[in-house]
Amino acid sequence: MAMSAGANVTGAPAWLAPIGWIGRAASHALGRLGSTALLLLATAAAPFRRRALDDDGPTLRAATVHELSWMLAAGLPLVGLVHVAMGSFLSLQAYFGSTFVDGTGAVVGVGLLRNLASMMTGLTLAGLLPGRIVPELRRARRAEGGDGPGADGRAAAARIAAATAAAPLLSLWGCVVGTLVGWKSSEALMGLSTEMYFMMLVQMLWFRDVVGVIVKGAVFGAVTAALACAEGLGEPPPEADEPVATAGSVVRTACLAMAAILLANMTWFLFIYHAVPIYGPSLLQPPTP
Repeated sequence: MAMSAGANVTGAPAWLAPIGWIGRAASHALGRLGSTALLLLATAAAPFRRRALDDDGPTLRAATVHELSWMLAAGLPLVGLVHVAMGSFLSLQAYFGSTFVDGTGAVVGVGLLRNLASMMTGLTLAGLLPGRIVPELRRARRAEGGDGPGADGRAAAARIAAATAAAPLLSLWGCVVGTLVGWKSSEALMGLSTEMYFMMLVQMLWFRDVVGVIVKGAVFGAVTAALACAEGLGEPPPEADEPVATAGSVVRTACLAMAAILLANMTWFLFIYHAVPIYGPSLLQPPTP
């Protein structure tokens, strides 16, 4: 019997279809977050687990160094280019606003350390890591008959540990690039002296700002790698549909990682930067002890 117009196969009106799409997307996202949490628990024990006698694969340390090498090699130019834009943007704020020009160094340096460097680096890695980790783990899982190279958590542990170390390093690299670009921009456009630029930066820079960029960078890197590993170690698609399914998984993982990074960054702002007095705005003279 033919279906009535405006109804889908379930008998629901067609205009309700978007609700189903949203529900399926939310259900999948929650399921992926749950599997990621379980994966993190499994990988936490990987460094303390004995290797099988017939396991001739690389050690956890060697695998981590290998993963860290390609993450840094691919991330350094990408993060550097992103922070060329960030440094010039922060510097040009003082130029176009013509306010607090002498504090341009503080605006650029502290802005990068406190928020922009770690967040932009995390978003860059969210687009980079799934594109390699998801297909790589799926190919290895299919080649090994479905048991997967992460049966003992070592494959995931190496990638998560490498991303946890790479993200803070890349964030600090981004801070350096953005600060130098902001310095040259302020010198060329506003005639700001090098001494004034770096003097204001040093005066307004606190040690806790550096701690923040390291902590946030590590969290962002670990979350992105964990989501990519959970997707890659999940049930592989049929071989005929693998290219399309893998591409969809990469995009889905990247979007989920970006959403998680933005949520974590907002949480950090609300509960650390905004709520704790020691993380308050520091463009004025910092309080003396």
